[in-house]
Parts: sequence; C-alpha cells; structure tokens
Amino acid sequence: MNRNKEISNKNAIIDLGDLFQKLLFHWPLYLIVLLIAAGGAFAYLKYARPRYMSSAKLYLKDEKKNGEETDLLKSLSLFNSGKNIENEMEVLKSPILVEKVIRDNRFNVRYYVKGTFRNEEIYEQNPLTLHFLGDSTHTGNYTFDVSENKNLLRVKWVNSPHDDDRSTFNIHSGEPFMVNNTQFSITFDPTVPDALNHTYRVRIDSVEELAYKKIEDIGTALVNRDATVVMVTYEDRIAARTAHFLNALLDTYNEYTLDDKNRVALKTIRFLNVRIDSLKDELGFLEKQEEQFKVQRGITDIEGSSKLALEQVKEADLKLNDANMQLSVFDQVESYINDPGTDYPFAPVLGNVDQALTGMINRYEELLKEKKRLSLSLQPGSMILQNTDAQINDAKNTIKNYISGYKRNAGVAQSQMQTKVNQIQAKIANIPAYEREYINIKRQQGVKENLYLHLLKKKEEAAISYASNVTDNKVLAPAFVPSKPESPKKTLVFVSFLAAALVLCTVYVYIKYFLNNKVLDKSEIEQAFGRPVMAEIYQDETKGKDMSLRNRSVLLEQIFNLRTNLRFLLNEHNSSATIMITSSISGEGKTFMTAHLGNALTVNNKKAVLLELDLRKPKLSRSLGLDNQVGVTSYIVESKTIDEIIKKVPGTEGLHLISSGPIPPNPVELIESNRMKTLLETLKQRFDYIIIDTAPIGIVSDSKSLAPYVDCTLFMVRYNFTLKSKMTAVAENIRDSFFRKTGVIFNGIEQDSFYPYYYYDHYSYSENGNKTRMWSTFAKKMKQRIA
Repeated sequence: MNRNKEISNKNAIIDLGDLFQKLLFHWPLYLIVLLIAAGGAFAYLKYARPRYMSSAKLYLKDEKKNGEETDLLKSLSLFNSGKNIENEMEVLKSPILVEKVIRDNRFNVRYYVKGTFRNEEIYEQNPLTLHFLGDSTHTGNYTFDVSENKNLLRVKWVNSPHDDDRSTFNIHSGEPFMVNNTQFSITFDPTVPDALNHTYRVRIDSVEELAYKKIEDIGTALVNRDATVVMVTYEDRIAARTAHFLNALLDTYNEYTLDDKNRVALKTIRFLNVRIDSLKDELGFLEKQEEQFKVQRGITDIEGSSKLALEQVKEADLKLNDANMQLSVFDQVESYINDPGTDYPFAPVLGNVDQALTGMINRYEELLKEKKRLSLSLQPGSMILQNTDAQINDAKNTIKNYISGYKRNAGVAQSQMQTKVNQIQAKIANIPAYEREYINIKRQQGVKENLYLHLLKKKEEAAISYASNVTDNKVLAPAFVPSKPESPKKTLVFVSFLAAALVLCTVYVYIKYFLNNKVLDKSEIEQAFGRPVMAEIYQDETKGKDMSLRNRSVLLEQIFNLRTNLRFLLNEHNSSATIMITSSISGEGKTFMTAHLGNALTVNNKKAVLLELDLRKPKLSRSLGLDNQVGVTSYIVESKTIDEIIKKVPGTEGLHLISSGPIPPNPVELIESNRMKTLLETLKQRFDYIIIDTAPIGIVSDSKSLAPYVDCTLFMVRYNFTLKSKMTAVAENIRDSFFRKTGVIFNGIEQDSFYPYYYYDHYSYSENGNKTRMWSTFAKKMKQRIA
C-alpha cells in the first residue's frame, strides 16, 4: 500500500526539465499554431467593430448656505454641507436624463450602408435624413431599407408584420409617409459622394429601451478622493458620436440642475403675484371709499385730537394685523408641511417673520429636493432613500413643534393687542361718528398699504434671485473626438491570441505526455517495477521482419544489448536457461521479441528453441512462416514425440521452434501436467536456451503456472500502448514473488517521437559498415512533432 502511494506521489511530480524538452520537441506544432493565431488576430482586427471612448471632467460646486440656517441646522443635527457627489454621479446616468439626451439629439435614429457581410454605420457624411412628423416620444423599433431609383426613394419596411406590397413603397425626397399610425419623411442628398451607389438602412430604436442600454456605456468616477471633480466617460462605435453624446449629456445635466433651482423661485413669484393682485384690488376699493366719504361730508382735514387717536389706533392695528398675518402664514406653512405638493414654498416670504423658521423651511425643502434627485437613480427600498425620509420626518416634526409653540405665544400677544385696540376704540367713540368712520377707513388703508409694499419688496427679491440663478456645475474639460479606438487594441489582441495559442499547445503537450493513461517514458516503468529497464526497443518498420544476423540494424543492436543484459541477469546460472516472455495484455510485442531474442541467442554456435505456449492465441508459428498443426499439445496428449514436434526455423542457424499445436479446451491443465515438466527437462538437455512465448499475465494465469520451471521472466511494455494500470498490476505480480529473476523490456518506441529523439542518437550500420542517419523524411518528422 505504501509502495503504491509512493509511486503515485512520484507520478504526480512534474519534471520541469523534461516538460521543457517535450515542448521544445514539438516546436513545429507551436510554429503552426502561432501562425494560425496571428492570422486569427488579423482577421479579428479586420472584422471586429471598434469601440471609441471619450471623456469629460465636470466640477460639482458645493451648495451655499446662509449663516443663520447653518447654525440652526447644526443645532438640530440636520445639517449636511454640500452635495452628495456619489448621488450626483448616479443622476448623470439616470434614465430620465439619458432619455432626454437621446430624444433631443435624435441619437435613436441610426443610418447604415448595407454590405455583403455586415452593414457599416454612417454618422456625419450621411445622404439620408429621417424626420418625425408628429409626436416621436414613443416611436421606435422600426427598420427601413432605402435606395434611390430614378429620382424616387424605394423604401422597404424591414420589420413589417405584413409580407405584401404594404411593406414596400416609392416616395419622393421629403414626401410624408405613414407606417403603423406614425408619420415620417425622408430627405435624400445626392450631392454626398457615392450616395447613389448604395442601399441604406435606417434603424429607429425605442428611446426608453435605448436609454437603459446607453447607461451601461456611461462611466463616472472621482478624479481623486479629496476633489469634487467627476470624470465622465462614454463608449460608442462611432468616434464623433462619443463626444457629441457626452457633451449633450453634460449640457442636459446642467439644465436639469439649474431648472431645479429656479423652480422654487418661480413658485414664490407666483404666490406673491396672487397676493399682490388681491391687495391691489382691496387698496383700490378703500381709496374709492375714502374719496366718496370726503365728498359726501366735505372733509378736508382731521382735527388734532382725532389725529392722535388715529395714529395710536393705526399703530395698534398694524401690530395686530402683523400678528394675524404671522398666524395666517404659520397656518399655511403647517398646511404646506403636511402636504408639500399642494402649495408654494414659503421660505422667501418668511425671511422677516422668523429667521429660525426660515432656516427650517429651507432645510425641509432641500431634503425634499434631495429625495427627488435620489429617486432618479435609486430603488425605492434603498437605505439612502430611507435615511433621507427619516431626515424629512425629523425636519417636519421640528417645524410643527416650533410652529405650535410660536402660535401659543402669538395667540397671547394677539389677545393683548386686541385688548389695546378695544381701549383705543373706546376713546375714539367720543369722536363724532363721521370722524370715527373716516379713521376706520384710513386705518384699513394704511394696513393694506404696508402689507402691499412688503409683498412688493419680497417679489423683487425673488425676481432678482431667479434672474441671478446659475448652475453650480462647470465643465472643466469638454468631451473630445477620440482618434484611436478603445477596443480592440491591436497589441492586446495579438498578445492574447498568441498567448492563447501557446497555452493551448502547452496544454496539449501536457495532456499528451503527463495525463496520458499509456506508458510513454521508461521512468514510469522504473517507478512501477522498482528496477531499471533491461532494454529499449523501438520500431523498425523496414527491417523488423529480417531475422538475419548479418544485417546490423539498430533493432538488432538493441536485441544484442538485451542478450548481453540477460547474460548478466543469469550470471549465476550455469546450465541451460529457460526464459519466459509475457506481457500485461495482447499486442505488446512478446511474440516478436521471442523470435528475435531466440535468434540473437544462437550466436557463438548456441542452440535455442522457441516454445509457443500461448495456447489460446498462438502467433509465433505464423510470424515465422511455419504451421502449428503439430506441437506442444500433440506431445502432451502423447500423439507425437519430441523429435516430431521440433522444427527448424528457416533462414537461421541453431534456432528451432515447437509450435503450439491444436488449440486445446483446457490450456492450464495441459501446462500444469507432468508431460509439460518432462518436455521442459528434455529440452534443457538438448538446447542452450529455451524461450517461451506465453499468454499475457494480465489476462490468464498461464505464466504463473509456468513460473516454477522458468529461470528468467521478461515482461514486455509497449510505448504508447500499454496502460499504466495494467503495468502496475504486472508489477504487483513481480513483487508477490511468483517469478524468480525478472526483467522489463520497453518495446515499440516510435522512431520519430519525442522519446528516441531525447534518448538516442539515431543511427544504423549499412552493409559496408558506414554510419548513416535513420531519420525519416522531413514530412514524417514534422507530422510526428505536430501530433
């Protein structure tokens, strides 16, 4: 168990040097894939639609607060200086603002020149212009193909629900046409270069849908943490449109903020106009009443005693009326606070009434304006909106409590002033009736005049405020038309394609060699078996079937190397040697190796016999050109003698073969019989070497049954064929001591693969002994290195 774990850990470690050698071996694959990647990058850059990005800098100035309001709101913990820059950045991307930009500048109408593979958008030098004849607020999702034909414009409604002639019609330039209850007109300018040789496509997008798409292309970010300068960016496929759209967005935003500031001043002016007009009518009525009174009674002046009383009662009436007006205003303010949408703002009117209350009203209206601005970009359940609502409620409750206390004090003052007026009126009662009536007229007239003058003053102040309102924002750097696209970037595209090619090739090589479930390296064999490989045999397609010992090919040299190593393995064995060759599965080259090893062992006048004991699927006889009509099974069933089953292998010296004979139904019983033991003992007396070709050990148990009679067992492992799991099972059998002396042969190594390239200096000996290169053709080598 520990042994398997150790082998698994060794296999999990990647030899970086070995990996580098493998990558270097596959350089033609890298070259071809890199060339393909470069071609792909060229094609991508040619057909990819570029995206341009323009940017602008917007300065957001803090809102100004008066001193009294600042001190008051600080004391109430409601003060919040300046704008919330993050909220303003969201307002810049609000759908309402973007919709207005698109609608006012007709960015939802796009023009294309139709092409074979794709349509190219045109923006500035455009021969077509589409006009909306009527309300275009909700117009969208129309596509028209327009072409010029004999001074007529042929218009095809592409996305029409009808397939008949109603979707195609001819019009003159500027002539109105109706589509789906929406009226349009198209003007065509033939003076634009090459205007008559193309078919154009006009696409009209829905403003609402396009606004939400455009929001994703707008970016906002602070220039730095301490500044209130915002960098606004916009991306588009048309370079000029990036700058035009961004500048239009900033202009619309400034108009929006200025309009928001002017709305309060306009409401105040409207309120004052209504009150002034009402007082003007009342003063006119009182002046006519005074005139009629003087004419009827012939009065030109009031005596001194009545003048004093008149002045006293006028002063008392003014104070009483002032108190009444304050109470009235406070009642209206309280009504406004309860329902701010039904009345006008009162902050400018309250300036001389109560500075503290004026500050509270200003703060309350600022909070309402801030909530409206936040609602453009935040969801109703946002924590920021909830926090703003809580501040509005706190400000409202503070104003209500302030008004309630003030009304109590004002009520007491009003009662005292009324008592004083009543006392003065009692004194005036002694004045003749006509004088008393005149005093009352003058008193009412004076009160109305003072109130009229006060409201006129407030109206002028509001008008001056409205006229002097300017936007707090400044465009520090307007948007520019970019000269280079933001994407795709040529360098980045080429680097990405080439890097992807390198990664893919490396992953392919890694999977091929390190995640392959087949044996590709002798180090894997040595780790599994715990011993060095006896011989490494690679494929020799041209001379693999040549058994001659005179033709010293690389294959023969490797077989002789195996023979030498085998003699060292059997150095303590003095008599005839019995060698068994097996493998984990069929097809690993044990039959091939049996024939060639047996032939090599006949050197120096040695005699060798090949014993075909793969009784289930015999191949050795057929590979040597002999039949297997009689053989081992014939001897065991006592139908033939040893001399009758031994055959001379043609073309060799000292090499003999005993075929398998007829395929038996019970191979294991025959192998374990006494006749088999007798056969092997007899062959040892006649031959120097007995080489047994037996069935694969990973499939049947024939090899284990023969193990007691065998001096040495050789296990075949084939390059890129033997499964690692099967090889591990064979290694377990060796460690379980079923066999005496064992060795492993790495067979079938491909000549032009990485393995012989890395481990061998390829050569062979020709007939005259000259050293020649054994590289295959260049094409074959390239194919091997690419694959």
